Amino acid sequence: MKLPSIQYLYQQAKNSAVRFPLTLITSFVAVTLGIYLVEQEGVMENMFPFINAMLCAALGIPMFFCINIFTDKLNLTSTKSIALKVGGGILLIGLYFTLPNSDDTANTSLPYIRYAIYNIALHLLVSFAPYIKNKQLNGFWQYNRLLFTRFILSVLYSGFLYVGIALALLSLHLLFDVDIHDKLYAELWIFIAGFFNTWFFVAGMPKNYDELDNMEHYPFGLKVFTQYILLPLLILYLLILYVYGAKIVAMWDWPKGVVSYLIVCVAVLGIFTFLLIHPFGQKEEDTWIKKFSKAYYFILLPLVALLFIAITMRLGDYGITINRYIILLLGVWLTLVCIYFMMGRTNIKFIPISLSVMIVLMSFGPWSMFSVSERSQANRLKQLLEENGIIKEGKIVNEQELEVDSNYYRQSFVPQNKQLLTDSLNNEVKSILDYLDDHHGFNAIKEWYGQDLASKVKEYNQLKKRWERLNEAELYMRALGLDYTFVYLGSETRYFSYSVAYQDNVRKVSGYDYMIRFNFYQYNTNTPLSNFEVDQNQYVIKNEGKNTYIMTMVKNDSLLTQIDFEPLKQRLFDKYGKTHKYDLPQEELTTAGSSEEMDYKVELENMSFNKEEEGIILTSANGTLFFKLKERSTHEE
Repeated sequence: MKLPSIQYLYQQAKNSAVRFPLTLITSFVAVTLGIYLVEQEGVMENMFPFINAMLCAALGIPMFFCINIFTDKLNLTSTKSIALKVGGGILLIGLYFTLPNSDDTANTSLPYIRYAIYNIALHLLVSFAPYIKNKQLNGFWQYNRLLFTRFILSVLYSGFLYVGIALALLSLHLLFDVDIHDKLYAELWIFIAGFFNTWFFVAGMPKNYDELDNMEHYPFGLKVFTQYILLPLLILYLLILYVYGAKIVAMWDWPKGVVSYLIVCVAVLGIFTFLLIHPFGQKEEDTWIKKFSKAYYFILLPLVALLFIAITMRLGDYGITINRYIILLLGVWLTLVCIYFMMGRTNIKFIPISLSVMIVLMSFGPWSMFSVSERSQANRLKQLLEENGIIKEGKIVNEQELEVDSNYYRQSFVPQNKQLLTDSLNNEVKSILDYLDDHHGFNAIKEWYGQDLASKVKEYNQLKKRWERLNEAELYMRALGLDYTFVYLGSETRYFSYSVAYQDNVRKVSGYDYMIRFNFYQYNTNTPLSNFEVDQNQYVIKNEGKNTYIMTMVKNDSLLTQIDFEPLKQRLFDKYGKTHKYDLPQEELTTAGSSEEMDYKVELENMSFNKEEEGIILTSANGTLFFKLKERSTHEE
């Protein structure tokens, strides 16, 4: 076997650059921006414009590649080809302006989810673009086989090239003490995976796509891999899912939500497997492949029905989310694919074409996964709040007026509607608001509120770093008159905790002479919590004993006072319930008292409780003790 010469490799690289110039240019731009972002990590305050530009350039790789192969296959004129490429460039520019920047106070995930969907749709389009206008099933299969094998080769070449260069750099550093830039390894990977990998991939694309339909090259290794690896795995997974389905019928046990994802994965694995061995089924000696391929869709249909049962139950309990919408969409697509091939159809192009069309159609408009999921969750939240008297006539009852300023976390919030919800319903409200915050924002529910929270948040966040900005879900839940807390349910041992909001170390103190920090631990009854000396007198703070709420202060082995945290605990339980509360004002965790010997005040930073067999136990209480010793009478010994 004659190895290709350097001149041949150079000519191939040159030809591919001439054939796919925009594909390589966009990959180079994406790589350059990626390397720049690595260099500026932790330095640049607003990286969003560069991230967005990088993503749009990365999307240009499959887009312009697709336009190239489409125009080559149809032999379009240069004018039409240029028009398509200009249109693609305009789409990328338009996409850039739909992506968020760091000044946005709304969520940033939704535009990137939409971006991912467009990326998937474009890669599906690549798989059938040259053969969209004609049948040529063998050419379509050979073309996708070439894409698949070329992808595997480019990944292998890129991986070995990266490892080789990285090891060479490491050797220079270890053997010759050459100073290697810390970020060079990441930047090298970006360049090889983004630019070299793309160039290597496009260099293997055929020039005449019509010739592929006459090709009869069916790699034997591909058949062996599919027949003896993928098919047995597929049968094993099908058996597992059928046994699980039989268990559901026998025990009348409702299916778990995760089964929907498993069915989708197994179904896609099966479709991919039969696509790989499709041409072998046309041969007389392998007719079983064709029969098994058709039977597969009959076998798959009951599992798709199980998928619909599982996802419908989740939709009934928790409403529609983007993930559930996608699973439902894939279920519909799998049903169409099953029916199509069960009817005896054999056009395998139907698989990627139907999926790409459904994905694109379901990504915009009032029927899109984004609009439907937002409406579903907003309506679900409204119904829940109306049923429990928190919303009446479209407005919140006892709405908490919030001052959104630098003192926000020190404010005292009174959840006036907390008693209207059970712990499980409070958790559900929090979950919905978190979902809206992560994916849609709060435009769908803002009309319930009398105050303009969006403007308040925007004004506050403009003055803050991104990591210092407000949790909008927390803000909207507090305005509902509810605690933004998740209550852990159904466990034998319950844990509760209360903490003050973050505050500066400077505090105003008057009326006391001394202060001492302490860490109160319920199970530490033998070791003093604190030892100190004042005016040559020895003082000890200690825990009174296990399962008590009492902290004792002793002077020279004589009792000075006992500080009982029981009233403070009861006050917290009565006001906030048994929950987690991390933003209390300091006065909520403060207790004061006096004895014959001293006056004292305790400012706690947190209190933690466990619910055990003997009752609710104070496990820890950390804070500061302020005290003032009283003058002793002269006749006292």
